[in-house]
Amino acid sequence: MSAVDVEFLVVPDCPNESVALSVLRLAFDRVGLAAPPVRTTVIASQEQAQERGFVGSPTILINGVDPFGVAGQSPAYACRVYATPAGLSGVPPLGDVISALTVARNRELASPD
Repeated sequence: MSAVDVEFLVVPDCPNESVALSVLRLAFDRVGLAAPPVRTTVIASQEQAQERGFVGSPTILINGVDPFGVAGQSPAYACRVYATPAGLSGVPPLGDVISALTVARNRELASPD
């Protein structure tokens, strides 16, 4: 029973899409959540990026929140880079995705409904 909602936002032909999905699925496994169907949304234009507050591909939204968002980051119809201990990467580190999912799961478990 997983009440964690995940949306995966990408631009067409994003080279990091499949790697990021693999990281996400591995994180679900490590956290002990049944991997829900991940909704993939293709951001097709700068206008759509603006509307969604999309800062680059791939973006993982967990319960509607970008856990890797940086304050003041401008919306962009582009590939995204993540700051990691090893330098810049096209996907968020597995440990960070695990942490974000754990926080979301614990919030859901603490909810009275």
